Amino acid sequence: MVMHSTTYTRLRDQELAKSTKPFQAKGKSVNRCPDCQMGEFACMCAWRPSAESSVEFVLLMHRKELFKPTNTGRLIVDVFPATKVFLWNRLEAPAGLKELLNDPERNCFVVFPADGSESSSREIVRGLPSGAKKTTLILLDGTWKQCSRMVGLSRWLDGIPCLRLPETLVKSYAVRDSGKNDRFSTAEAAISCLMLAGEMPAAQILRHYFTVFNAHYLATRGCSAPDVIESYQALQLLAG
Repeated sequence: MVMHSTTYTRLRDQELAKSTKPFQAKGKSVNRCPDCQMGEFACMCAWRPSAESSVEFVLLMHRKELFKPTNTGRLIVDVFPATKVFLWNRLEAPAGLKELLNDPERNCFVVFPADGSESSSREIVRGLPSGAKKTTLILLDGTWKQCSRMVGLSRWLDGIPCLRLPETLVKSYAVRDSGKNDRFSTAEAAISCLMLAGEMPAAQILRHYFTVFNAHYLATRGCSAPDVIESYQALQLLAG
C-alpha cells in the first residue's frame, strides 16, 4: 500500500521514530488504516479531496495531538497540501515558522478565542484584511487546555494578532465536544476562517470532508459500517 504523504504524516512518522514506547489510542484493539487512522472497515481514504485557497494555513501542534486518531488538523493538510505543520516549542518559534512570521509580505494571525487567556496587549481582530499581502493563519492544534498554555506561554507569539472567529459559523464536531460555543475543533476553525475570507467553495469541500471524518470515526468507535451521508455525493460533485 502506498501511503499518502503530507507534512503532517511526515512529522508524525518522524516523531514516532523518536518515541521510546508506542502511542496507545483509545480503541487500540481496532485494526486501523495506517493512513487515515480509521478502522479498516471504515477507511475514508477514498473520500480525500483537494482544494485551493488564497488563505494559507499553518498548524502549530502540541506533540501529543500529533498521534491522536481524533485529530482534525490533519484534514486541513489533506485538503490543502501546501499547509505547513510545526511542533510547538515554548521558548522559540520553529525555524520555518519564524521565517513566515518575519516575512513582510504576509499578514499573520493566531486563530484562538480571545477569552482572556491571551496576552492583554495582543491585538484582536474579527475580520481578515484585503490587499496584496498573503494571509497566513496559525491554527493551534491540541486540546483546549494545551492550546491555552501554548498561546499563554509562548512569548514569541505575543506580537501576532489574534483572529476572533464568530461563534455562529461552524459547530459540528461529533467526536469531541468542548461544551462551549466559542471552542472549535481545528477543522471547524479552518472552515470558519475560509467562510470569513469569502472562500466558500474551499470551505464547503473541507466541511463535507469533516462530516465524512465524523461519520467514519463514530463508525470506528462503534465497530460498525459508516452511515451513508450526503457529503459523499457532495464531494464527488465538487471534485468533478
